[in-house]
Order: sequence, then structure tokens, then C-alpha cells
Amino acid sequence: MKSSSSSKASPVGKVISTEKMDPDIGYKVANKKTVFYRSLKEYGTKDGIISDNITARGSIFGAIKKYETTTGVYYRVVMFYPNGFENKNSPENSGDTTEITNYGFVKADGLKPFSTVKSEWRYSQKQPYYVGNPYEHRIWSAPANTKHYTYVTHVFDRLARTQLYATKELVKYNGSHYVYLSTAKRPLGWVYKSPKTLIAGYYRDPGQQLLKPKAHEKMVVKKQSRKSAGTRVDVSDSTALPQRVYQIRNKRKHTLRVLTMGMDNRPIRIDFKRGKAVKVRTFEYWRKPWKTITNKKKLRTHFTVSHDFVEASWSTVHFYKHQSKKLVRVRTYGTDSYATIWIYRNGKVGFKTVMPKDIMSYPLADFK
Repeated sequence: MKSSSSSKASPVGKVISTEKMDPDIGYKVANKKTVFYRSLKEYGTKDGIISDNITARGSIFGAIKKYETTTGVYYRVVMFYPNGFENKNSPENSGDTTEITNYGFVKADGLKPFSTVKSEWRYSQKQPYYVGNPYEHRIWSAPANTKHYTYVTHVFDRLARTQLYATKELVKYNGSHYVYLSTAKRPLGWVYKSPKTLIAGYYRDPGQQLLKPKAHEKMVVKKQSRKSAGTRVDVSDSTALPQRVYQIRNKRKHTLRVLTMGMDNRPIRIDFKRGKAVKVRTFEYWRKPWKTITNKKKLRTHFTVSHDFVEASWSTVHFYKHQSKKLVRVRTYGTDSYATIWIYRNGKVGFKTVMPKDIMSYPLADFK
């Protein structure tokens, strides 16, 4: 009499023991014969295949559980997955995330250990930094693909004027460096170590640094309200970063010098004489001088500030006619959003940030 399918012997034999494993320990495909199966019951069957070495060999895996059977050792595995901004919407073990990361079961000899971190060390003293480029890199729970599940914990949009500290550093498997950041009051997470993103040293007021007010001059700072800057963040831009204007005016209340900081946190200094622009100085994110504009036609009309074709953000500077109440407009464009600063001849300043409604965005409260 034939036995029923339910009483058939398991293709992997009898399970002798099981053991939980650390999914943050990395593995990669070891050879061309490596195949991943949906379950141990379906192991070795064509219909049970989730993936083979061709589709899986570029990925990093973590083992959740170890099964020792009469035919060998098997792992239940997940693929390392950087979830970016989606942690709140689709956290680890949610349906959407599991569908992506679940790679079922694989024989232990089909994988080989892979070190995701080359080295890691703690500084003897915390290293001071402040924000340069706020949108190119974000702060993560761990550098992507160094643990089985990583995600964005914070953005720099509301940290542009905050003193930051790095307390430790690591080198990823690909040679890239990351530092662990905190403020004076709270830990933040890991960010790619880039001189564009992080300026080494203690925070310097950009108005004092770049306008250099004289002893008899008074500098006034105008800042965009948080409500005006918005409470949403997007993947490409630092849209929720409040814009700022630093002004120096004389006793007659004529504007002499202004410094604008757009939503990309890049400084632009404009010098005026008798209500007309005479010089514009643009800077890199790390506040190094970039270009100086003295062309009279540009200083009477408009020009574009575009630093690097690989940078997503750029600005336009537009000057108004002498009879206009407005003096100058500086507009910063990102990949998805744009933000505008208006400076009036009487010293007033206006701000506006626009993020199209059809852009994928997330609550700023999740990433402060």
C-alpha cells in the first residue's frame, strides 16, 4: 500500500536540532550550486525554488535559524535590506519587507561568511562637526548593508545650526567610511563621512564668518518659520530646512551686504551700493569661496548658480529694477522641490517653500 504524501520522508531528513542565529552576521553565495528553497519540505523540488546563485550572488544574507538534520546543516535566511525612509510605513517583519527579504532555506555549505565591516573604532575624544550639504547623505540606524536591516533615522533639515559630534568610525566592506553622530543631548546614528556633508570643527555662524560685520555695524538675522518650511521630508531634497538671511544695513537703513542660506544650506553673499548690487560671492557647502560675479548685466538682471552637474541643487539670483520695492530674489531648486527668498529694500524678508503634492514625502517628526 502506498503511503500518503503527508507521511513521506522530508527531503532533508530528520531534524536533530535547531538554533537561533544572529542575522547581522553576513554571508554570500559560495558556489554555483547554491539554491534557495521556500521551505524544508520543498527542498530539492523545482517548484520550491526561490532563487539560485545567478540572482542571489550579489546579495548579502543573514541566517535567522540553523537546522541540523540527518542530511546536513541548513539555514533559514534573509537578505540584507536597507529600507531607507520606509521604516515607519513598512518596518522589519511587515508584509512588504518580508516579501523582499525572505530567501527561505539554503544548505549551509552553499554560503560563505562575509564581513560587512572591515574595522570599527571609538574616538578617544568626540570629534566636532556641523552640517554642510544637508541632502546628499542621511543618518542611518547603521550603514546600509552592514546589518540585516537598516533604515534612515534622522535627516539634517533641522540640524543645520546644531553642533554635532562624532564618537566612533567604521570602514565598510567596500572601503567607505562612516561616523556615528550625536548632538550634545542625544544620539543620532551613522552617516557617510564626507567633507561636503560634514564640516570638521565647531559650528560657525555663517553671517559672522562670511559677512564679517565691522564693530559699528549691526547684523540682523531673519529665519523662515518652521511652518513655512513645512513638516514633510522627501528622499532627494532638504525641503524642511528653514531658509535664513543675514543682513547688514547702514544708519540710513540702506542694505549694504546680505548673506542668504537657501534650503540647500549653501551661502550666497551679495554686496550693494546705493541700492544696486556690485558683487556676488558664491560658496561651496563647506563655505569655501567658489565664484565671484561682478558682471554689470548679470547684477542688473539675473544669473544661475550651478556648482556641479552631479549636485541636485542649484539657485537663481534675480535683481529687481530700482523703482521696485523688492531688492533681490534668491530661489533654490532641488530635484523635487524649490524654495524662495525675497529681500525688500526696506529690509523686510519673505520666504516660501514649495513641495508638489504628488511627491513621495514623509513626516518630519519621524526623522528629527
